[in-house]
Amino acid sequence: MKPSTRIRLACLLIALPVYAAAQPGKNTEPGTHYSLYQGAVKFSAPSNWPAIMQKTEGTPQFVAFQVRDPADQGSGEASQVSVEAKVLNDASTFPALVNAGSDKAKQMPGYEARSGDGANVLHYLALNGKQRYEYRETWYLDSKILIHVRCARPLLAATTAEWTAAYDAGCAQVTRTAKPH
Repeated sequence: MKPSTRIRLACLLIALPVYAAAQPGKNTEPGTHYSLYQGAVKFSAPSNWPAIMQKTEGTPQFVAFQVRDPADQGSGEASQVSVEAKVLNDASTFPALVNAGSDKAKQMPGYEARSGDGANVLHYLALNGKQRYEYRETWYLDSKILIHVRCARPLLAATTAEWTAAYDAGCAQVTRTAKPH
């Protein structure tokens, strides 16, 4: 093999991992990356969403984010997104747990269903105290791990369409990246 061929081959072998790492996929999603159950559950959230609570040992495990809306100031309300994971003794209990979560949501005061986004997804409005909130809840099963993503935001008159679009995109990112692949 000619020396120039060896150099080209070496450059290709060096560049290949860099190229592969730059390809779109679950691990290259922009934002801050999180994992639960020693990496069995992975997801990402927008970098500007601070994690306000985390529990990464025992069961269940979770990460909760507070999403700042300028309209929240002085209202006593806060937008939140959480990812909770729980090891199930028996994966066959998953449907019953999803139904129990859905039933609990439907018992909230002022419950109003919104269009469904698919199986194991619940989109609704309800009162949290005196304030109306929009909720999106999604449940996944990964082997014997139940993953529950919950997005909740107050419907405040001063909230801008731009902020709402960014929040919805962030919620979708967390939900999409938490989905088992």
